[in-house]
Amino acid sequence: MTMIVSERGPARNDSRIKPLAFLQRYGREIGLPIIVALMVLVFSLNSAVFMSLPNFRNIGVSAAALAAVSFGQTFAILTAGLDLSVGAIVALVSIVGALVMRDHGVAAGVAAALATGAAVGLVNGLVITRFKVFPFIATLAMMSIVSGLALGLSGGVAVTGVPGAFSNLAYARTFGVPVPVVISVGVLAACIVILRFTKLGRRIYAAGGNEEAARLSGISVGSVKIAAYVLSGLCASVGSLILTARVASGQPSLGATLPLESVAAVVLGGVSLFGGRGSVVGVAFGVLFISILSNGLNLLNVPSYTQMMVIGGALILAVSLDQIFIGAKAGRK
Repeated sequence: MTMIVSERGPARNDSRIKPLAFLQRYGREIGLPIIVALMVLVFSLNSAVFMSLPNFRNIGVSAAALAAVSFGQTFAILTAGLDLSVGAIVALVSIVGALVMRDHGVAAGVAAALATGAAVGLVNGLVITRFKVFPFIATLAMMSIVSGLALGLSGGVAVTGVPGAFSNLAYARTFGVPVPVVISVGVLAACIVILRFTKLGRRIYAAGGNEEAARLSGISVGSVKIAAYVLSGLCASVGSLILTARVASGQPSLGATLPLESVAAVVLGGVSLFGGRGSVVGVAFGVLFISILSNGLNLLNVPSYTQMMVIGGALILAVSLDQIFIGAKAGRK
């Protein structure tokens, strides 16, 4: 009799605990792809244009720059930081790239653009690690500095004369896939390799998860954070090149909405704002969520300011769920 009771008790508890534990463990990972699939279904039922191939190409092209910037933002947030300067980096890189391309050709312009983004990321990392400035304040200040620099270099006007060989890339295709989409997928692949298969990736997770433990383990946390912000700047440069090709000029106001949108994509994709947890693949779904939502609402003639409200609400919901999951896990320990 005693044996029967002891066998039934755990079995009954397991049936209650396992679904809850599964949701706490994988809810964020499987929830967003399901929501994206449901959005596709809803918009396809309400718009005859949504499921067309040209529209999917439009979604891909419009999402490419956001994707590149968001993948870079992932590195900063995984270290329990934040990069609010990505929008200003996009603007500065656009100006520098356009100026150099106009005078020295496409290759030199692309190299200068990437170097500019990496340099701003390096300064961000040094300010945060050497001067102990909070990432929010450091990157907010850098946003102002870099925005002013972009306006100063351009005189507040667009830089024209970008070579056609570069601007045509925004509309070129490889095996039917727009080149900007191919570039963003390449950035995604590179980020996956860095985070999953390199020492730097493992150290980024370690530093973000528990900075003191990482330091005691012999990890140079400062160097890891600097590398994370350099990668963020590089990815923002790629996003800027995509946008610059689309507008065929250097624009000092380019990327103004990218700080909010990139953070939203990263958090919606399951990366914790407290660092050390999340996947860049999840961020890709976060980008899809924002891009498909924006495209679908545009097709339904929903005003842009309403779309901003929806994205902001989704961000609050994602952070709230993150807190709930963290609290639930802490309660089980």
